[in-house]
Amino acid sequence: MKHGLALFFCVSLCFIFLSSRTAPLHAQEPVAPVTEWMATVDSATQQIMLRWNPSATSATMGYHICTGTPCLDYDTVFGRLNTSYICVDHSPLERHTYRLHVFDSSFNVSSLTPSFGNVVLEAEVPECETTVRCHWTPYEGNPQPLGHEKPFYQVEILREPLDTAFHDFTGRSDGEPLECTFDLPESVTRVWLRVVVGIPDLSTTIDDYFHFQPESNIVMVERRTIDTASVVEISGIEYDSIHTVINLTCEVDTAFEYTLYRSIDGTPWREMITFQPKQSQFHYTDRDINPFDSLHCYMLKVFDACGLNPRYSNTAWVVIPNPISPAIAIPNTVIVGDPANGTFLPVVCGLKGDLYELFIYTRDGLLVYSTEDPSAGWTPAANTPQGAYAYYLRCRFNDNRIKIYTGSLLVIK
Repeated sequence: MKHGLALFFCVSLCFIFLSSRTAPLHAQEPVAPVTEWMATVDSATQQIMLRWNPSATSATMGYHICTGTPCLDYDTVFGRLNTSYICVDHSPLERHTYRLHVFDSSFNVSSLTPSFGNVVLEAEVPECETTVRCHWTPYEGNPQPLGHEKPFYQVEILREPLDTAFHDFTGRSDGEPLECTFDLPESVTRVWLRVVVGIPDLSTTIDDYFHFQPESNIVMVERRTIDTASVVEISGIEYDSIHTVINLTCEVDTAFEYTLYRSIDGTPWREMITFQPKQSQFHYTDRDINPFDSLHCYMLKVFDACGLNPRYSNTAWVVIPNPISPAIAIPNTVIVGDPANGTFLPVVCGLKGDLYELFIYTRDGLLVYSTEDPSAGWTPAANTPQGAYAYYLRCRFNDNRIKIYTGSLLVIK
């Protein structure tokens, strides 16, 4: 009896073995591979995110991800519709490669995808420079552009690290080298950058799961400077009516160079003086005062040690009381070679310096002299013909009225 049982057991094992050699282990066909995949960097978390479209096989149980070369086991995602994965332990500042395949409940597996990876952006501003230098790794993934097109790369400037608004287009590269340079505006010292990959004809090649463009990591860049002024202030201002001057007192840092600007009655700021203070309190007397102008404004400007990142002081102003009313006196005779009467120069009181135009013509209408400087006049040369000339004067006064004066003058030898 024992021998009969042993013989039956051996025959059964042989049958099972032969059956396993002649019949397939699984009844199902191998699952279909995914057709779209890419790696991006999530803007909010700054972590690498893998995305792919769902498997076309309804029996799909999940997806297996491997990384590196050779491709080593990384993790498994269960569920046919779970088509994203965040690589929490992979830094977006480094390049990583991935591959994945599909498996079903019987552990049939599809073929592995080709390698794909994240785009890594690096950017810097050398010390004492304003030019940003960017370079990044190429995009590898699927979808790929159709035909002979190449991915294009767009560098976006962000004012905040999580800002999703597009602020500026600074660079584009359709291939190698993957780099760009641009200058930071004078008023900007710190920005955040990222690269967004564009794929030509993207809307015709991928489905709803890929209605976004791959992004790189976000990089913060700022101007790096050596030092900056600790003090820049106009602490005192007064008008001296006896000497017709304005006295300024400035609190400054002796290690830096400053520029003083002035605006009169709302005219544009104009540079007055550039100085290197020897003491922390700098005194300046503005003697170029027109008592016919009422409001005089002043402001200091200082750069850092690199000549960048300007800082401005407070605006200090003084009002000249009771400015003299506008008036003008125009001579009608010029004596050639006479020291006292040899120049035609209108005397204008209450003139605002942003508009002054003087033209002198011959009787035939030929222009012989013109100027926009109210302190300059026409001094006829020794060979200037004697006779009558015409003048045209247009100017603005401190009450903002613009007046035009025309007439004739006589040149005598």
